[in-house]
Amino acid sequence: MCGICGFIGRITDKSVTERNLARCVQRLAHRGPDASGSCVTSSFAFAHRRLSIVDPDARSNQPFLDDELGLAVTYNGEIYNYRDLRRDLLRLGYRFRTESDTEVLCKAFACWGIDSVKRLRGMFAFAIHDQKTGTAFLVRDRLGIKPLYYASADNGIVFASQPSAILHWPRVRSKLDPVGLSSFLSYRAVFGERSLFADVQKLQPGTWLKITAQSHEHTRWWDPARLDDSGDCSSLETLIGSAVKEHLAANTPVAALLSGGLDSSVLAFELSRQSSQKPTCFTGVVCDDEYDESPYAVEVAKSLKLAHVLVRLPGATSLDVVKRLTALRGHPVGMHNEAAMYLLALAVGHSHKVLLTGEGADEIFLGYSRIFRLSFDLRRQAVLAALPDVIGRPARRHIGLPKFKASEFDLFLARYTYFPQAEKLQLGTPTWRKEIVHDADLIDWMNSAYHSGGATPVERIRQFFVRHHLPALLEMVDNTTMAAGVESRVPFTDHRIIALALRMPFSEHLRWKHAFAPFQAAFTSIEKFSETLDVSKAALRTLYRDRIPASVITRKKLGFPLPLGKWATDQSSAPFRDLIFKDCPAIADYLDVGALRRWYARHSQAPNDRFGKQLWLICNLEVFLRELSS
Repeated sequence: MCGICGFIGRITDKSVTERNLARCVQRLAHRGPDASGSCVTSSFAFAHRRLSIVDPDARSNQPFLDDELGLAVTYNGEIYNYRDLRRDLLRLGYRFRTESDTEVLCKAFACWGIDSVKRLRGMFAFAIHDQKTGTAFLVRDRLGIKPLYYASADNGIVFASQPSAILHWPRVRSKLDPVGLSSFLSYRAVFGERSLFADVQKLQPGTWLKITAQSHEHTRWWDPARLDDSGDCSSLETLIGSAVKEHLAANTPVAALLSGGLDSSVLAFELSRQSSQKPTCFTGVVCDDEYDESPYAVEVAKSLKLAHVLVRLPGATSLDVVKRLTALRGHPVGMHNEAAMYLLALAVGHSHKVLLTGEGADEIFLGYSRIFRLSFDLRRQAVLAALPDVIGRPARRHIGLPKFKASEFDLFLARYTYFPQAEKLQLGTPTWRKEIVHDADLIDWMNSAYHSGGATPVERIRQFFVRHHLPALLEMVDNTTMAAGVESRVPFTDHRIIALALRMPFSEHLRWKHAFAPFQAAFTSIEKFSETLDVSKAALRTLYRDRIPASVITRKKLGFPLPLGKWATDQSSAPFRDLIFKDCPAIADYLDVGALRRWYARHSQAPNDRFGKQLWLICNLEVFLRELSS
């Protein structure tokens, strides 16, 4: 709902701090167009940009100060169970002067301490300072739906919703992290505590940072890999319905994104059932028949009697739109649907401040069959390894396995990576290759993150997607819609739903279509049998098969793509290609332009979407580098 920034530490010059704070928070103006505020004291400085959704009265503007309790908070997010917590606190003798969830957060901290975050259901990133103890905390929600970054500066910690705000604090360098850039090219995101900037770190999901005069201490307060079996015993249907109902809390109309896929259609059904005022659904119409999902969305909206708005989106992504989004986010556009989502959010923003989306369902209910079938490939690989090479090698090539037996982790990387390590390093300049030490740090981090997830391949992949892939996706959604002044909400990421989904057997999420399907699949590559011989997100499909149109229940996943293979070689990508192949591209510090030209010439002869996605990442990194130096 907002943008936050601030400084915690020893402050000696109040006027200088106020000017520094003003520069930082201005970079977040798009996240909070309704109000702004700041508070500077001898021990902390907080600033806030507000998008007014709950209790829009000025009394709830931030930073929020409670002089009686000695607490100050600057907070971004929504606490969906704040009314229940408010009632509990009232019974305990606390009094309130607003109707906001911000004040509930403040009083909850006073009552239960930092462990109060474990009582919250919602999305949040906040800083809270206790004047009585001199202690401050930076806190991020369980899944990292709301972003929070920080850096060491001038005997203290500076923090913000986006790195671009932190970079305006004195003596925080804008020097790029070469490993962060490498992560972006490989995975479309910077994983772990790194960011794209050497001086700026990312607070991890489900983590708080305790700040005192003597130390800074991280604590992981929620981890999906360490959930016990004593969670909510409600059914999946009950939990999804409850989450959707809670996500409707707002003093402003709520809209929903309806793509026509399974996830958004389930969300639309629950909205029609849980909301007394039927929300309006918005659908982006891509001007390309192969990628246009709007007929499915129209069918769903009509069956549920929901108001429906079709938003026409250009078939080709405009370079100007990408530049604008990059400047607002302070981050390169990684996922190829971001520009389209931004344009859709702009259309939504004319009438709504809140947009519910179906993000999270693929990661939680195993929607990526191509990756989650890794165990199947491991078994096939073991069988083929026992055969003579004259038989085994052609068989491995036919079903899309490496020439030689690969480890479980290497197979996962081959499925997950956008830019394979070897191909990326072939394009790199000698200086950059030396800086990233052949990607050793990045691969080591990925290896550790993957293997710390569980005892079996299925558990490891599920945990990786929930702990790392999903937070990166959610931050993209948040930044993209907030760039348009619209708050996105993601009901499927309710932690109770995640806990239940992780307890469910693999076969309830991903099953074969019939008894002979695994035998047919044994001689077919995953790319060809995925969602043809198996059924992804089976639990959702079974639960809602009589509630939403059969055409949606049975269709394959399409997501919100753009035809990037075709884009890579037609006229619509020419302005992007000119950036890297003409003049003096900024990316020449990292990628060899001559090698890049040869790479493009080779792949453009038979372009596919994989090549298009790689070109998209390179071009958008160039846009970001130019914006950074401007």
